[in-house]
Amino acid sequence: MTVGGTFLRASLGIVCLALALVLFTLLTSNSADGRILGRWSIPMALFLLTVLIIFLTTALLFARPGLLIKRFSSLAAGIPDFGAGLMITVLPLAFFVIWFLFPVPILQRKSFVTGVALFSLTPGLLVMALYGPERRKSVLGGTVVMVFSIVIAIVLAEVALHAVMPESIFNPRFGLRPHQKISLEVDLPGVMPGGVLSTNMWGLRGEDPPEQWDEYLTIVTVGGSTTANYYLDDKLTWSHIIQSRLREIQPRTWVGNGGIPRHSADTHSLFVREVLSQIKPDVALFLVGVNDMGPFLRGSSSSVERLPDSGVRPELFSRSMVLQLMYKLKKVYIDGAPVISQGVDPYYREIPMTEEELPLPADLHDLLEDPEFYRDRIRQIIYECRALGITPVFMTQPLLFEDNDHWRGIQEATQWLGDSEKALSAATFCRMLETLNNDLVEVCIRENAAVYDLASEIPHSSDYFYDAMHMTEAGATLVGEKASEFLGEYLQSRGILWQED
Repeated sequence: MTVGGTFLRASLGIVCLALALVLFTLLTSNSADGRILGRWSIPMALFLLTVLIIFLTTALLFARPGLLIKRFSSLAAGIPDFGAGLMITVLPLAFFVIWFLFPVPILQRKSFVTGVALFSLTPGLLVMALYGPERRKSVLGGTVVMVFSIVIAIVLAEVALHAVMPESIFNPRFGLRPHQKISLEVDLPGVMPGGVLSTNMWGLRGEDPPEQWDEYLTIVTVGGSTTANYYLDDKLTWSHIIQSRLREIQPRTWVGNGGIPRHSADTHSLFVREVLSQIKPDVALFLVGVNDMGPFLRGSSSSVERLPDSGVRPELFSRSMVLQLMYKLKKVYIDGAPVISQGVDPYYREIPMTEEELPLPADLHDLLEDPEFYRDRIRQIIYECRALGITPVFMTQPLLFEDNDHWRGIQEATQWLGDSEKALSAATFCRMLETLNNDLVEVCIRENAAVYDLASEIPHSSDYFYDAMHMTEAGATLVGEKASEFLGEYLQSRGILWQED
């Protein structure tokens, strides 16, 4: 057999191995919607069948490589030398990017990832195998130069990004960039234009942490966008209002705002492990609930794709600014995450219901695949905080909507949570959130953790909300005043907050 024939057979052997690994993964996997043989969804079954056909075809060609040479040599001859090199370098790189940015379950199976990674190499290898000896040698040299050039470009990009982007002290997935200052030019009702959003040395909103950390009452507020108050000036967020009010009792009080848009209870738990575990404030104040509404609205599709908490991906992510930038672009342009320069819902309007709602059970927990999901998440946060010596305090989530006749005739307007499978009124959305709020109170009482029913204290009025749940300046002020009053009494009763003479 000629050198070219040996090269071709080796390439076909790699294809067979790659497809065998993919087939093994598919055959040992189960779809959530197992319509075919009770195991696979229709798309997955079609994909499995396609891979099987390609595998059998490749096995035949491996046994008789002359068929491939006879039929495709002329086609390969028309592909320029750099084309084969591009396939060998670009296809594996493209698969790496997909693997990194989309951590779906099947892309976390080692057999599948190995198989597809090998398969991404084979188009270029097969083309090279069909070239003559001189062309093959030329392509190999060009491919080495191309790989070297890509490596140099990535290294230079890393150096440049490290120079211009402030590095996060904590896990970079949280986006807590230190010493940022952004002018807020948003047109939102009840919000002053021209505010400033800035971050401290830790990437939190608020003042830099005090040097005499142990001598201060230290609090970090944790939540989603309703905690971040991104579109309000630094001094108008409810976290800052709490600091100002508590300083009237104890001047040595510091409050850092750790609100991150779209974060829900499971990511708050990660925040406790990755951020609070390093700074260990006295108190963690959680405003939770609205970002955990997904299981009500989208059922089994409610889980959010995010980087795994352990393994190769987070390790690469923590070290590479290029990957961090790519991940951020994916979150904004593919996942639709909000950016600071845009209003969350500046043109919020009450839209009448156009169809009747489906009947709902008396206990809305019956809509959930796992009725305990939220309670379990809250318990985990409580246990993790206490293990770190941090006092957890929780607040229920207030809302513009109310369970009354008016809001029963208005569509719920939270498209950022994803499309619901059924028509929902704003009143039903309110009832769903109240279910989670009640779960929160119930768990906190059982676990002897502090909880403040903030939702019952904030009027359902557009004076306090510029959309369904985000606060105007008046709303943030009211939340800050109510929360600081509760916190002051609770922390004084525990001896955590003391009156300074």
